[in-house]
Amino acid sequence: MGIDELRQAVQKRPFKAFEIHVDNGEKYLIEHPENIFITPQLVVTVDKRGRTILISPEAVGTVWMVDAKRRRNGRRTR
Repeated sequence: MGIDELRQAVQKRPFKAFEIHVDNGEKYLIEHPENIFITPQLVVTVDKRGRTILISPEAVGTVWMVDAKRRRNGRRTR
């Protein structure tokens, strides 16, 4: 996944929630475009506990779009 593809997910209108899946197995839910900041060297977001998460763009594996109805049931779409 390239940084440009991640930016496209953030800029999509209307915005749709998505999960970032990182190479180490971690995943982070992005529910609003203001919950993520992207630079060429770093992706910054916040986890469920409110902790700041710093991710190297090279570590981003996949981005899964999350359907709002299915998110309540713990399911997601690709």
